[in-house]
Amino acid sequence: MPVCFIALCFKAVCNLTLFCFSFSKLVITRNINYLKEFVLLHTIFSRGKMEAFISIVGALAAKAAEYTVDPAARQLSYLFKPRSKFLKLHTKVRDLEEARQRVQQSVEVATRNGEVIFDDVQRWLTEVNGKISGQAATQMREDEEKATKRCLAGFCPDFKSRYHLGKKADKEANAIAQLLMEKDAFNAVGYLPVVQAMDTTRHDKEYEAFGSRSRAFDELMTALEDDAVSIIGVYGMGGVGKTTLVKEAAKQANEKRLFNEVVLVSIKQKPNMVNIQEEIAEKLGMTMGENNKDVRAARLRERLNEKRILVVLDDIWESLELEALGISCGDKQKGCKMLMTSRRLDVLESLNSQPNISIETLKEDEAWSLFKKMAGLGEESDFQSTAVEVAKRCAGLPIAIATIAKALKPKKNLFEWKNALGQLCQPSERNFKGIPKDAYSAIELSYTFLDAEELRPIFLLCSVMAHDADLEDLLRYAIGLGFIHGLNTIEASRDRVLTLLSDLKVSCLLLEGSRPNCFDMHDVVRDVAQSIASRDLHWLTSFKERTDEEKMKTSRLISLKNTEVSELLNHELDCPKLNFFSIGLKGSSMKISNNFFTGMQRLKVLEFAKTHFASLPSSIGSLKTLCTLCLRNCGLEDIATLGELENLEILDLRRSKMKMLPKEIGQLIRLKLLDLSNCSHLEVITPNVLSKLSRLEELYLYYSFDKWEVEGIENPRSNGGLVELQHLSRLTTLEVHIPYVEAIPKDNLFFGKMERYKISIGDEKWGSYDDRGMRTSRMLKLKVNKSIHLGDGIKHLLGKTLSLYLDGMEDVGKNILEFNNLRILKLNKLNRFSSSWYSTNTLQSSTCLFDKKVNFLVLEELEIRGMDNLERLWGDQLVEHSFSKLTSIELSDCPKLMNVFPLSMLTRLQRLERLNIWRCELLEEIISEGGGGGSSSSSGMTSLSLQFIQSFEFSNLTSLNLYELPNLKSINHNKMLTINWPSLKEMTLSRCHAVEIVFANSQDTSSQQPLFWLDEVNFPVLEVLEIRGMDNLERLWADQLVEHSFSKLTSIDLRDCPKLMNVFPLSMLTRLQRLERLEIWGCESVEEIIYEEGGDNSSSSNGMPSLSPQFIQSFEFPNLTSLILYDLPNLKTFVLGERVYISKSTTTLFGMPLQ
Repeated sequence: MPVCFIALCFKAVCNLTLFCFSFSKLVITRNINYLKEFVLLHTIFSRGKMEAFISIVGALAAKAAEYTVDPAARQLSYLFKPRSKFLKLHTKVRDLEEARQRVQQSVEVATRNGEVIFDDVQRWLTEVNGKISGQAATQMREDEEKATKRCLAGFCPDFKSRYHLGKKADKEANAIAQLLMEKDAFNAVGYLPVVQAMDTTRHDKEYEAFGSRSRAFDELMTALEDDAVSIIGVYGMGGVGKTTLVKEAAKQANEKRLFNEVVLVSIKQKPNMVNIQEEIAEKLGMTMGENNKDVRAARLRERLNEKRILVVLDDIWESLELEALGISCGDKQKGCKMLMTSRRLDVLESLNSQPNISIETLKEDEAWSLFKKMAGLGEESDFQSTAVEVAKRCAGLPIAIATIAKALKPKKNLFEWKNALGQLCQPSERNFKGIPKDAYSAIELSYTFLDAEELRPIFLLCSVMAHDADLEDLLRYAIGLGFIHGLNTIEASRDRVLTLLSDLKVSCLLLEGSRPNCFDMHDVVRDVAQSIASRDLHWLTSFKERTDEEKMKTSRLISLKNTEVSELLNHELDCPKLNFFSIGLKGSSMKISNNFFTGMQRLKVLEFAKTHFASLPSSIGSLKTLCTLCLRNCGLEDIATLGELENLEILDLRRSKMKMLPKEIGQLIRLKLLDLSNCSHLEVITPNVLSKLSRLEELYLYYSFDKWEVEGIENPRSNGGLVELQHLSRLTTLEVHIPYVEAIPKDNLFFGKMERYKISIGDEKWGSYDDRGMRTSRMLKLKVNKSIHLGDGIKHLLGKTLSLYLDGMEDVGKNILEFNNLRILKLNKLNRFSSSWYSTNTLQSSTCLFDKKVNFLVLEELEIRGMDNLERLWGDQLVEHSFSKLTSIELSDCPKLMNVFPLSMLTRLQRLERLNIWRCELLEEIISEGGGGGSSSSSGMTSLSLQFIQSFEFSNLTSLNLYELPNLKSINHNKMLTINWPSLKEMTLSRCHAVEIVFANSQDTSSQQPLFWLDEVNFPVLEVLEIRGMDNLERLWADQLVEHSFSKLTSIDLRDCPKLMNVFPLSMLTRLQRLERLEIWGCESVEEIIYEEGGDNSSSSNGMPSLSPQFIQSFEFPNLTSLILYDLPNLKTFVLGERVYISKSTTTLFGMPLQ
């Protein structure tokens, strides 16, 4: 190599070195000798003497460390200690991996417990996953190789790469150190969500505003609004409508924001104080871990005093010790108000309720009107006179009217109506306190009219179950008792039970449950049903005295829930006819006699719930006729004895604590259903146990065993393997988590036979939040960080899946089929997925997600997260009607996405109800004028003309949330476009920094770019508006707004808008009559909340009457109950509402100091 060329290279290196050392001026200014050495270095470098250069650089580095402050030393260390920087980074990454594992394990435990994971924990995990991903590891290795690489045949370090990459590694290590510090600050990873303590919307259809009830209802609402009233009573006979009326009152109180929380607890004839405490606590989001009743009461009392809480105790039969429960009202507990219902006035009076409001039966004309409506009778009917008499026999009780009217609705012959009237006129064989004989007869007649052979026993079985009972529990009981005839599979039986429940609901004998696949029953109907079951079938549902043990000898069903029966368990029970035995006492530790079951040789269904056993009695093995065994949450560890139950078909061991499924379970060759859900301690399934259960149809293992042994790794196997499922030819339902793809056998065709499934493959399970949101019976989640080959069985699952979650998969296009049945689709972190959903040969040429070969005819929910390469969602052409049933769209962390919908997509969004967009950095507009979504006629959808799009509206959209979109300027840039929002109730705009004005009309001449053009746009039902972190926002409202737009606002929350100077123009006040909550935080430029517009813009042209200063002096916010102004240093004036809280601001109220 020519010497001159080497010299030039050395000189270039010298110049680069000079540039790097210029970062530290202190080196030059503090020591002139150091500077001389630096000049000498340049001279020697010019002569090409590498050895001298290296030695002097070393000396120079030592002097730099000696004479410079830390920043200068740090800059030099990037040059001369890159290996130490990367060694530090490797150590931090390893620490982060270990910390992530610990946090992830905590998250999984919390999720299994039904907790909601904190947002900061989820964000931490998301950021950590990015730091330790395979892509990040590869990049770190490449950076380390570049930083240590030498140039010029290995003689000279690459100082430029060293400096930049060393600095990058140091910065990354510090960022990871910060993450580790954040992890140490996590006291917990989640919280138990506060369940909706009372469903205030469920009974809307049941409530009828009868004239005779208006006085009682108005009196109740007045009492709820009166702060001087602390305990309210409502009384009336059973079935008169007390609960329905109280729930409607609570619903309206909730709408008026009279209370922060509403809790409803149904009290039984024999109330259990501990259970009542726990139910109240659970609905308030509390966990009661104490055993001492006084301590529990004190905790509950303290919680009820925190806020304004309405506690509804429904159907009280006898006086309660409220203080012992932890419920105090009046002066002792100003935050709590209590509302009670009872069939007896004296019970309410003993509890010092005032007022006590009587609910009378319906007047004759009201009863007849309700009866006609429920029976579907017209004004003229051939048997109207008979129908009138039937209605009279219902005694004015809505529950009796509803049940008998629905029972007679299909009867088209006069003789059928006359026969019904004759039966109603016969004296009742039973009469309860508070239930007249006519009401009893009406409900009993409805029961008699149940046509299907299976309906009656199913109805009676429902009556012995708890409120909000689960369909699956009913199914397992019914199969065990033989109530379902002629069906051989559990799935067919499930369909049959669902049909029967639907029929009972239509007959008004059952109510909808508060959760999917649950049902409920009115207490009066329950009383009548249990009476019929006791009389006709010898069912026993309560144990009061020792003499009841004699009744057990003839009983066919015994259900003793929440009953103290420990004295029954210490000896053998003689129940030769018993088919069904159920017992449960929460938290009890029971010792059962070994001979307890000896006298129950006809037992078909056995249930113990929430009962802790030391061990199972040996006599359980003698129950040769037992078909269904439910031992739920019983703390069992050793279940080997169960292997003797040779005729068992259903085994339910949910939430048991055993660590191993023993080999004896393999002897249950008739078993059709095995439920091991939430058995979190289960670590071993004895090999070949599952494969022996040849008749198994349904296997539930979610939040339970997942240590599947990989095929061929260990021989003989020491644990259960998925390969065993190949031998279960009847298996059609499977709930299982498979953490390792390798555990899936190559021959996995058995997966394709599944009809109901909840399966997750990879290192993340379905969370409780996902589970609640999915609402489907075919759920599949794939979270794997490498390319996988899905077998034919998994591919068949994909084709049938209703809810699909793909997370972190590579080469996803190779594994995807068309999904004609898919209802819910969630995609997360498919970073290599840069092409269309349906993979073609042009994999790298397209940047849209969905193209014309995708067919999502029934897709309802779409969620897309962390798609780094996604630029467009929709291709230029789509299949006709594809995506037309979407109700929810959520997008987050798609940094290259610039818009969401092309104009031509709008016709497919008629059903859209929710739109949430988070952290899409390049997003500029929601709706673009570009192609996509079927802009040409070949797409199968009519293209949109500009004339059509001018009048488009999101007719069903109720919620719109836009978060952290720094480049978002508008919904769309077309000033001719008017989009109306007739159903929008909630809107949040957060950290959309490019927005300067939110609501403006198209005639606005300002230079500010509005987010919404509002020439004709209307928000007629918007209730909640939140605007946060808008750095450039200067104005909220234009001078002209559509009439009645924003007139239903109840809550406004403004935070961290530093350029905002005022909030409402005078002309806006007439739109704020319903405003209940106004919060303004951290808006440092706000000087006044209400301001007077300049010019003529405040005229009536805004669609609402203008307000003069004289008007504002008398204006009031009639519904404003909460006003928070916080950290507003320049606030000067405001109109005071009913309640004001002000902090960190020196303000005046029209010249008066704010108190």
